[in-house]
Amino acid sequence: MKLLVVATALDVGGRFDELMNAAFAAHAASRGQAAEIHLLDAEGAVTDIAAQAAGVQRVYRFNPAMVNNSDALLDAVAQACAQIKPSCVMWMGDVAGHQHAPRLAVRAKAAYVSGCCGFETTASGGLAFVRPIYGGKALEVLESNAAMTVLTVKPKSFSNQERQPVATQTVVEVLNVVIQPSSAAITRVSVDKPEEQTGPTLEDAQVIVSGGRGLGSAEGFGALRELAAQLNGAVGASRAAVDAGWISAKSQVGQTGTTVAPNLYIAIGISGAVQHLAGMSSARHIVAINKDDEAPIFGVADVGVVADYREIVPALLAELAERSA
Repeated sequence: MKLLVVATALDVGGRFDELMNAAFAAHAASRGQAAEIHLLDAEGAVTDIAAQAAGVQRVYRFNPAMVNNSDALLDAVAQACAQIKPSCVMWMGDVAGHQHAPRLAVRAKAAYVSGCCGFETTASGGLAFVRPIYGGKALEVLESNAAMTVLTVKPKSFSNQERQPVATQTVVEVLNVVIQPSSAAITRVSVDKPEEQTGPTLEDAQVIVSGGRGLGSAEGFGALRELAAQLNGAVGASRAAVDAGWISAKSQVGQTGTTVAPNLYIAIGISGAVQHLAGMSSARHIVAINKDDEAPIFGVADVGVVADYREIVPALLAELAERSA
């Protein structure tokens, strides 16, 4: 049984460690099938040193080197899978992973599992996949009889898991792929200027200050940004705030946004829909500020404040300023 991890240009640092943790968790669960762990360095982002330190048995890279093109990447990975013939292919469950993984499954006539957060051993010693359902309220265990199963890894599900490398030496192999002109040539008609990134990203932040519909307007995020800056944190948002146009979609936390697991999550003006809770309930400490004392967010909060955020946030900023003086 071959487990193939697909690493893109975004999968470096903690994200790469998380992917490898997932692969080794799958390896441990498939102990009856003598699994091998291989890595497809799809965009040349993983160094030989990092690959060897991870303990994978074989690293694949492309010839020619990959271009920054989504369709070309998918074509190349599909060709690689045809050559490697893995039993399981893993992508990070981010926007890119959710875009490519199901398309790869269709091309390869493979099974597809989204949002995998764990692995179990079947009665026959095979590999079963665990994923959340009903907005994270329950887990389902899936078995696959397909020759190949493509899956996306739920972010933050394997962050703290220990792994035991299965190889002390790593073999590097170059795969020859053919990139069709139709997929390599794309005409770009417009480019949106990305927002300047200040402070940690949502995925890496240990403190996240999130706002929702209860802020009342886009201006409400000004105070949240100030609070996040004081705490060296990141600003998040509920889908309602994103849909209202108050903040960009990249700040959305939840089932259809980014899954986070910070040390501290401060939810301000967020009611707590199940889709939002699914993306932040793994936070170590949760503080909720909301005028509605029956808001569902209070059901998961460690500290709940029933008040108008316009009174609480300035008080928090004043207290932080006094302590740092």
